Amino acid sequence: MVIAPHPDDEALGAAGIIYREVHKGNDVRVLFITAGDGFVQDAERYYLLLHVTPEEYLHLGYERQLEAQHAMAHLGLRAQDVICLGFPDGGIDHLLLHFDETEPFKSPTTGESFVPYINIPTYKMLYTGKNLLELLGQELKAFQPDILVTPLLIDQHPDHWATSAFATLALLHCRAQGIKWAQTAQNYGYLVHWTGWPLPLGYHPDLTMEKPPGLKSHPLIAWLQEHYDEDTIEAKRRSLLAHDSQVELIKPFLQAFARRSEIFGLIHPLVLGRKIAVPKPKSDMLTKLLHREFGLISSEWKSDGRYVDVRLKSLIRPGWQIRVADFNIGKTIEFFGAQGEMEQLDSQNITIKNDSRGYNIVWAQSASQSQDYDFKLMGFVIFDADGKLIGRSGFWPWTKMA
Repeated sequence: MVIAPHPDDEALGAAGIIYREVHKGNDVRVLFITAGDGFVQDAERYYLLLHVTPEEYLHLGYERQLEAQHAMAHLGLRAQDVICLGFPDGGIDHLLLHFDETEPFKSPTTGESFVPYINIPTYKMLYTGKNLLELLGQELKAFQPDILVTPLLIDQHPDHWATSAFATLALLHCRAQGIKWAQTAQNYGYLVHWTGWPLPLGYHPDLTMEKPPGLKSHPLIAWLQEHYDEDTIEAKRRSLLAHDSQVELIKPFLQAFARRSEIFGLIHPLVLGRKIAVPKPKSDMLTKLLHREFGLISSEWKSDGRYVDVRLKSLIRPGWQIRVADFNIGKTIEFFGAQGEMEQLDSQNITIKNDSRGYNIVWAQSASQSQDYDFKLMGFVIFDADGKLIGRSGFWPWTKMA
């Protein structure tokens, strides 16, 4: 099963492995979280308008669903193997960070707070994090994948890293429930958005897909490279170009992924009870010239399952806010979230202290929360005074020490 935030991500990150597995006779399913109805620059170009209406964004969503079916047909998939959930493009990170909210998220482009597409079974479902996680769990249990292919959790795009987190939550929840197939299912992570990567742009089928320089030696990511023959590369190229609405705007970027190989990151759950250092990716010359970092900051984690102690090695300015999200994953999923200014966020369950070495953030299980869980998923994001996301830890999975 391949899970993609938007139509075209499945082809960018995993068309080669889809084509290979289909032609080996294996069952493959592609699941889109959104219909891609929030890409503002693409909608402006597609409709040749500076002010695109909600109705036109919805039309774009329908178009991109059809494009995805055509793209996957080039890889050998049938229309019934391609599923769209229709959740809000540009809002998946909000659904993750505000998982406990019952008020549905409102799409800034379509203006809807529920799935607006009458052609899919999720029509009228409210945009909440719990609804999205429930749908993912249902799809996983119905298909029972041996390999789950999702965005890599360090991808720069908010919809991508949030999709990774939701998929991880769903898979770990299946494991915690003792479901047999989930115990051995592998999770491959594909990367799409990373500053200055991949290069060169354009179609270069003779090249292999290489890891970004700043991630080559990341201690928490094991890399896997899958190599393909000419037929597979050509099928991927045709699949990418079938996303017509994207081609005119980002054709060189799309074609840069049609190469002799695809790379996937494998991330194993970290172990509660051990001190874990999560390093900031190394900057290369290109990112320095572009003055664009990756958003990921260095952090050091300690947790015994009852409390979490995180040290941030980053400069934080007054007025900036942090949003903490902590999921306990057992027979049920329990969520703890908190948000506030770095200098002021101090409540019964979370404390922030500043010293010469950086910020220390500590939170504990509330008395109402159960300790009966098998896994955790934890992370945080940092917003500046204008509400722009400027830093994050990545949402890493954790398991109890054996």
